[in-house]
Amino acid sequence: MLFYFNVRSHENLDIDEEGIDLPSLEEARWEATKSAREMVAELILYDQRIDGMRFEITDEKGNLLATVPFRDVIKFS
Repeated sequence: MLFYFNVRSHENLDIDEEGIDLPSLEEARWEATKSAREMVAELILYDQRIDGMRFEITDEKGNLLATVPFRDVIKFS
């Protein structure tokens, strides 16, 4: 199944035009989580805000299947 990983912030929506072929929604969530962690690390290095940023995982028709908020991928303890 083809999954699209759009990135939404308070100001923008970056649309994933290519998508990734993955076997399940669980795999798509895991991929979004890994990518969000990488993006959060870079944003922190450049003193950027992550509040409100999230991946919106959609299918080929644009239906929203899941969201992965960036703040949820950080472990505090």
